[in-house]
Amino acid sequence: MHLSKAQLQWLLDNYETAEGVSLPRCSLYNHYLRHCQEQKLDPVNAASFGKLIRSVFMGLRTRRLGTRGNSKYHYYGIRVKPDSPLNRLQEDTQYMAMRQQPVHQKQRFKPLQKVDGMSDSLCGSSQHCSSTPEQSIAAQSQHHQQYIDTSHSLPPFPSPDLGSLSLPERISMRDIKKLQTLYRGHCEATLDVVMNLHFHYIENLWQTFWNSTPDDDLERVIPNEKLIALCKYEPVRLWMRSCDHILYQALVEILIPDVLRPVPSTLTQAIRNFAKSLEGWLTNAMSSFPQEIVRTKGAVVSAFAQTLRRYTSLNHLAQAARAVLQNTSQINQMLSDLNRVDFANVQEQASWVCQCDESVVQRLEQDFKVTLQQQSSLDQWATWLDNVVSQVLKPHQGSPSFPKAARQFLLKWSFYSSMVIRDLTLRSAASFGSFHLIRLLYDEYMFYLVEHRVAQATGETPIAVMGEFSDLSSMMPSLMEKGNFTNMQKCVDFAILALRRHHASMAMRKFCGIRSASLGSNIAVTVHLINGDGALVQQREVS
Repeated sequence: MHLSKAQLQWLLDNYETAEGVSLPRCSLYNHYLRHCQEQKLDPVNAASFGKLIRSVFMGLRTRRLGTRGNSKYHYYGIRVKPDSPLNRLQEDTQYMAMRQQPVHQKQRFKPLQKVDGMSDSLCGSSQHCSSTPEQSIAAQSQHHQQYIDTSHSLPPFPSPDLGSLSLPERISMRDIKKLQTLYRGHCEATLDVVMNLHFHYIENLWQTFWNSTPDDDLERVIPNEKLIALCKYEPVRLWMRSCDHILYQALVEILIPDVLRPVPSTLTQAIRNFAKSLEGWLTNAMSSFPQEIVRTKGAVVSAFAQTLRRYTSLNHLAQAARAVLQNTSQINQMLSDLNRVDFANVQEQASWVCQCDESVVQRLEQDFKVTLQQQSSLDQWATWLDNVVSQVLKPHQGSPSFPKAARQFLLKWSFYSSMVIRDLTLRSAASFGSFHLIRLLYDEYMFYLVEHRVAQATGETPIAVMGEFSDLSSMMPSLMEKGNFTNMQKCVDFAILALRRHHASMAMRKFCGIRSASLGSNIAVTVHLINGDGALVQQREVS
């Protein structure tokens, strides 16, 4: 069995070897079948074609990607050439992104279109661009693959915990099993779309899953009436939330595997545009569904979108801070200004609020100065911050109080650092701008470290941990019971964390002011959210 000269040339014209990329085996064979159909050739079977491919592109490896029962074979080390016409083929591009979806769903997708945020700089400053927009987008997408984790697969999902609850009327165990299978396939397709950076397909993917039509193949979809009934069943709703936590955590780890690693601004902007669209896409797709399931899924999507915004902002800060940390004269100026700070006064003011061990604070102060003096790299600073978190939270390891202790540490860290920045401001320190940038980065990285420690301690994903704070307004009434100071304090802590986390960009820093007054058994709390220009963004009083 051998390829004709024309077929060999077709392979060489459309594919090339490349490290760190993969192509679904069935997708490549589909390309071949289409070519044979167009050229009126008799195709060989898939097994024979696989042998021929390996004879043309030496050194190809095969990987099985996906979870057990839902995985597909991929050729590792080959890709479609950026200038290949195959990049403009609708069904093949979509098949690569949606290997888990039924055929009728693939056919509903629109042709390749602009990926938000990824085509603004495709031609650089040149007035003329020789390639088509589709080719340029495909080329940039492939270029961005090196910055994401394309080896990631979706972890297993749990089974619904039905407990002793009886099934609702007209719902059977067969329906629940079918939902498990189809929802798993839907999530696998979502992961594939994101891994291929085809963000604009997500809206169509969600619309297709949540809005079946009478013409759909009933073996491959759940009729809308049945799906709505299933979503009203609490065990299914909670199961779906757990699955979403796993899915969106996997997507975060795919898109931002290392928050400190330099990545192109076009990729971070594309991710931020994607995050901005998510909640609207979900709301539109589920407009006919009960509010309970929309709120449940919306809370997880909101946490996912917020995480993407935070991590891309953190990454942007990290790149800006590298320049400061590598500048010897700036470091020397920072050290000189820091030595003028009245740390005794800072400790005196902060101790009343934070009640921290003075020896611990002094040790952190000295360690910070030494690390700064050594002109440590960003990675070395990251290690130092990680060690600080480990030391402070070590006494609470394995204790139910760990999450609360972690939140308290964040508040205290933020308070101390703001006091130091205040002192530098009053002294008109020459390095104030550098310190402000470093402070923003370290605060955000501390938040990142702590959320992961809490997730590890509670056995949850970071997305699940942050999902607790995704709807502050719905939490406030239940926490703010009159006369219950413990609940009030818990609400205040949550408010500070949530409001600090709720920033649109790192350029607009927000802070919260809290005023409480005890009037007998009544407690009044006003939470202010103020932007960097001093304008009041939100004010809420509960009593």
